[in-house]
Amino acid sequence: MIKTNLKAVIVEDEPESLQLLSNLIAANGYVTVTGSTSDPQKAIDLIIAIKPDLLFLDIKMPGKSGFEVLDDLKHFNFVKPYIVFTTAFDEFAIKAFEYSAFDYLLKPVEPQRLNDSILRCIDAKNSGKNQNTEILLNSYKKLMFRSLAGIVFIDPADIIYVEAAGNYSVFHLNNHSKETVTTLLGKIEDMLPTEKFFRISRSFIINTGYLKKIDSKRLQCIFSIDGSDIKCEISRTNISTLIEKMKLH
Repeated sequence: MIKTNLKAVIVEDEPESLQLLSNLIAANGYVTVTGSTSDPQKAIDLIIAIKPDLLFLDIKMPGKSGFEVLDDLKHFNFVKPYIVFTTAFDEFAIKAFEYSAFDYLLKPVEPQRLNDSILRCIDAKNSGKNQNTEILLNSYKKLMFRSLAGIVFIDPADIIYVEAAGNYSVFHLNNHSKETVTTLLGKIEDMLPTEKFFRISRSFIINTGYLKKIDSKRLQCIFSIDGSDIKCEISRTNISTLIEKMKLH
């Protein structure tokens, strides 16, 4: 018999998407949305307060990704909702979800797919199946790309900056190596955590953790790696935004 008084929390940064998902869940009938937020910074306090059975968690959010919310949540063992990610990620990330027993909904969310997901969550909770947080977080830490030679795995922590190169992109890494991948810079921007990475121009995404100086006269971002300076051009319109972002670090 399916338990129908399950509580759910939605964390989704786009108000329209949040409302749509809330309406679809209400129409499903098995789950009641007892809390929601468009601010990922408030997500953990909300989840702890409600202790939901299900958590619908967006991945791509400004300030804090869904994976970071999950990483924070694992420290609170008394709160263990079954987590369903809402995502526009590609097949590689989806395989990581499936392997670690996390469910996912591709945007735009389809009602039947949502119903199937809820039923799987209920079945998993009733049978005591666990979601493997470590496997998923480790998968997230290393991104997978197609390169000219095959497949390459890149840890975001190793990236100094990414440079557009026509239909390709070049990762410049902290060991002074480079990796050229067949992914456009815009797609890479969507895959990288927003709290650390910032697109400074049409041609460059930088890891702000390595940023040493912003030269507003020469329109350059300067990094220091093993005593050597590396420079990337920044558009004038992005300088003030980057400065404000750095103040939050």
